[in-house]
Amino acid sequence: MRMDDAHSGRGGGHTSLYVGVGVVSLILTAIAFGVLLTNTGLRAHAIPIIITLAIVQVVLQVFLFMHLREGRQVYRLFFGYGAFIAIVVAWGIGYVLTAYTPPAVPVQHLSAAQLTAAGGKIVTTTCISCHTVNGHGGTLGPNLNQVLAGTVNLVPGGHPTQTSWLLQWIADPQAVWSSAKMPNLGLTPQQVQEVVSYLEKDVK
Repeated sequence: MRMDDAHSGRGGGHTSLYVGVGVVSLILTAIAFGVLLTNTGLRAHAIPIIITLAIVQVVLQVFLFMHLREGRQVYRLFFGYGAFIAIVVAWGIGYVLTAYTPPAVPVQHLSAAQLTAAGGKIVTTTCISCHTVNGHGGTLGPNLNQVLAGTVNLVPGGHPTQTSWLLQWIADPQAVWSSAKMPNLGLTPQQVQEVVSYLEKDVK
């Protein structure tokens, strides 16, 4: 009788352990979905979090599988659930990597003067750290007054006096010239237009 009681006690302990693993799986699942729903725009942060959760999930489920006993269908249920969630999380990673597109930034209809003024703020807070503009700024990059005057070029074969070329260059320098040292500033299309408006009106 005592042996049966002891065996039952051990079984109850295992049951509590497995149920606890299942509960942790539920919590991890909730966190994973929370990350997918709220932070899909922050790919650099969301993906490592999701991958970490998936790894922990797999480890927990493998541990559970190694302790399965015949007749304990609830354990298999937890394992099947964990495998299903791993597939869902993998799908979520693929979605973040390939299918997600950031929400469009609403375009503001600004006058020419407003575009120029807004571009001036961007140039004076960002561009002058590397470029000299109207007598002020750094020397790491070319003098933008000389660039806009056509006496200095930014890249071989570039046409910085053309509006279309400037728009492409400021939006993504490396897409125009793979060896460009200027970084992608991450400007929105409207901000690019603002910068070009300022350069063409107030820097030449």
